[in-house]
Amino acid sequence: MTGGLGFVGHNLVKTLVNDWQCEVTVVDNCENSSPSVLGDMLKKVKFIQASVLDDDFYPLIDKSEYLFHLACIQIAHSGKDPVLDMRVNAESTLRILEYLRNNKPGNFSRFIYTSSASVYGSSKNLPCREDGVTRVLSQYAATKLLGEQYTLMYQKLYDVPTVSVRYSNVYGVGQTPRNPYCGVIGKFIDFALEGKDLPIFGDGQQTRDYTYISDAADATILAAVHPAALGEVFNIGTGIETTVWQLAKFIQSISETKNQITHLPERDIDNIRRRYMDIERIHTQLGWAPGVTIEEGLRKTIEWYKTTI
Repeated sequence: MTGGLGFVGHNLVKTLVNDWQCEVTVVDNCENSSPSVLGDMLKKVKFIQASVLDDDFYPLIDKSEYLFHLACIQIAHSGKDPVLDMRVNAESTLRILEYLRNNKPGNFSRFIYTSSASVYGSSKNLPCREDGVTRVLSQYAATKLLGEQYTLMYQKLYDVPTVSVRYSNVYGVGQTPRNPYCGVIGKFIDFALEGKDLPIFGDGQQTRDYTYISDAADATILAAVHPAALGEVFNIGTGIETTVWQLAKFIQSISETKNQITHLPERDIDNIRRRYMDIERIHTQLGWAPGVTIEEGLRKTIEWYKTTI
């Protein structure tokens, strides 16, 4: 697994080891993460500190059955170094696919590429469907979409077994607010528990489809092993849109704090009015459906913050 120390990555590692009894090799360059996030789990995996752009990384694929590719430059940082963003998010994907095409490891079953709902951009066709319009608004979204296209092409032209998943605003246990790229939920919870105001960019009526981490991990693993997932792209979300205002009010209520909600000017990045996912394809083809509501997920996350952060 590349990017295995990130928020989604380290939760996916724990699920694979604890629930599926898998032998997992974790590759991460540790620039925005630390092996400490795995805790005692670090003793049960093979950890290698390396970049997915290092030549030494690729021979590790020979002994793998599944490759979960989560390494990426985060959306908030992608515009600061677009060339690095392209190299990590897209070039590394192409190089892995080329390696698989040319070397054909004997036990290899599937390459799982993790993409993002950001590829839909400001699409007015809601809910967002996998076969719908993509309108990228950031370097991150552009390179994620390019990575997806490589996986589809290598599946069709060279029979490299691939699947891509598009995550929608994943949150939950393990998402530390100490990371500068932590999502809005992590930041809101951190502010609430520290007695700070909850800052909303714009009027707060922007909507997103928030996905709890255990649902995201389970759906990703299912996409890796299910025969009907081969060569496909799947949305991973809930199909429900929640406004940022509702999110702040939920967190106020669950955390039992009386923080004020304040408004700031809209941001230039990811400034999209509405977005939520159509999850019919993954439900119909793989039989997956989310199991954690936004209220339940926030409660779990807040309890983790109170005892851990």
